[in-house]
Amino acid sequence: MAAIYQETAERTVLRNVGWDTYIGLLRDHEQSSTPRFTYDRGTLEIMSPLPEHERYAQLIELLVAVSAEELGIEVYSLGSTTFRREDLLRGFEPDACFYIQHEADIRGKGRLDLHVDPPPDLVFEVDITHSSLDKLEIYAPLRVPELWRFNGSRFAIMARADEGYVERSRSHVLPAMTSAALASLLRENSGMSNVAWMRHVRAWIRTVRR
Repeated sequence: MAAIYQETAERTVLRNVGWDTYIGLLRDHEQSSTPRFTYDRGTLEIMSPLPEHERYAQLIELLVAVSAEELGIEVYSLGSTTFRREDLLRGFEPDACFYIQHEADIRGKGRLDLHVDPPPDLVFEVDITHSSLDKLEIYAPLRVPELWRFNGSRFAIMARADEGYVERSRSHVLPAMTSAALASLLRENSGMSNVAWMRHVRAWIRTVRR
């Protein structure tokens, strides 16, 4: 029997949730972008993102798209797609995710199976309200190469190493990006329109590319 472990305005955490119950919830909500479900060996977190949360996810989508175009890099964005593996009893729905190194392997696929398909090369998480689960304990067994986290002020780039993650100052999947630059670019969006901000990002990338 599932039991409520912790609850806030945006997140509910349940314990002792079976895999079949988790899959049933995913099916019940497969036509909706909210809530989002994260599953870790019987613990289920249900999260309804706030507007600020979604705003940062949208900005990262725009930033990666503009940067990839300027740098001539193919990127395949899959937003908050559900990724899961029953043998590991883990599943997640990121705020944003991208295939870069494996873009050609995934492009055009309607369904993904992490038993045979690679995980996203890059996952982005907005960490303003702080997850009750240790997401690194979920991403590592699924072999996600890189995780970006932003808490509203600080940006962290986490790279997979051995069986866990270490923080790096520079991205491996998008080497032009540093944690300091990403934090600065997101903060600079305040008060700017999306069009003006994308022009700003494009100009920055051109200076880095020289």
